Amino acid sequence: MSNIYENIKPFIELVEKSNNIVLAGHISPDGDAISSCFAFCSALRKMNKNPIVLLEDYGNSYEYIKNDNMIYREDYNNIKDVDLFISLDCGDIKRLGFAKEIFEKAKYTVNIDHHISNDNFGKLNIVNPKASSTSEIMFEIINHMGKLDLNIATYIYTGIVFDTGGFKHNCTTNRTHQIAGELISLGVDSVKIHSNVLTLHSLESSKLLARSIQNIYIENDIIVSTLSNDEIVSLGCSHKNTGNIIQYLLDTKGINVSVFIYEKEDGSIKVSFRSKTIDVNKIASYFGGGGHILAAGATLKDMTIQQAKEVVLQKIRSV
Repeated sequence: MSNIYENIKPFIELVEKSNNIVLAGHISPDGDAISSCFAFCSALRKMNKNPIVLLEDYGNSYEYIKNDNMIYREDYNNIKDVDLFISLDCGDIKRLGFAKEIFEKAKYTVNIDHHISNDNFGKLNIVNPKASSTSEIMFEIINHMGKLDLNIATYIYTGIVFDTGGFKHNCTTNRTHQIAGELISLGVDSVKIHSNVLTLHSLESSKLLARSIQNIYIENDIIVSTLSNDEIVSLGCSHKNTGNIIQYLLDTKGINVSVFIYEKEDGSIKVSFRSKTIDVNKIASYFGGGGHILAAGATLKDMTIQQAKEVVLQKIRSV
């Protein structure tokens, strides 16, 4: 196993001697964050641990995978005396959202991630920017533990399919395909997962995509679309239904950079970046965000959507 994963053994030893274990994914969790949390929580249960998962609500694309009451639904203030906090798929500590306070009070913290922008904020860090996804790293860890089963394999395959866009993004490696093959050999229903993660969509998602297309602005090979909170609410939708818009924009003929900007309920502005050639992680980092070279995001505050659009375009033009 690569020395990138040299911290797996001490991590497993840490898990074995911990009792109160908390897992958390990033705010506005996507398929990789959700799957990573469920996969490792399931592995911990097989070790007779009693872990809890902290996750915000997520879209119905993942209703086909069981959460088996893993997600903690009570007041976070009731979580005390955490022996081990494991952050999954978070590029920095701010991405933990409300779980950040629990992370900071935990006796020991571990940061497991694959974002190139990760700043190694845990006491122990297992960060591999060359991995396709955090779910891929979960495979390496759980396989090393000898805890893989069909249920865990389904979680992991789901996360990999999501973050690789069905194995088409440049983060997909030979190792990614090897792992996918091993998961399928365990009985994973790859057709069902591809359909749920990449093809099926809700009426709400279609409504938001249609409105975002109406709001498109194109400048050379850059495409930008915006959605205000009022627009989202007026269509009877929620921010959970915006997930596939950014990739749709990038797939437009002649486009090299796509930007999707939407307003959240609290007035903050979420910006997602995708690119075919330029490093959008650097652009997102300029705005306090981060991610991958060709896929990144940031959250802007104290400005309107139009102001956010203008400052983002100005930064992209300067690259």
